[in-house]
Amino acid sequence: MKRLSLLVLFLSPLLFGCMQEPQITESEAIAIIEELNTNSFGTAEVISIEYSWGRYELEWENEGNCEWGIDHVDGDDGSVKMKQASIC
Repeated sequence: MKRLSLLVLFLSPLLFGCMQEPQITESEAIAIIEELNTNSFGTAEVISIEYSWGRYELEWENEGNCEWGIDHVDGDDGSVKMKQASIC
């Protein structure tokens, strides 16, 4: 029983740390991705957004140049990592 208590004590910060509210709001994440993927050919538009494990996953498209992609936005600092992109 003592081992279980110690395990719970050590894992609690990890589990509850992942459930904190993000510093970046959903609308800020959308604005970041739309600005990043808008170009002279057309305007990017976010199709879907999900938040989990401290980051937003946004699917977007730019019909002007037939571009589509999925980007991750960090919920704390707003940094962006591209997961997938394609131009048809």
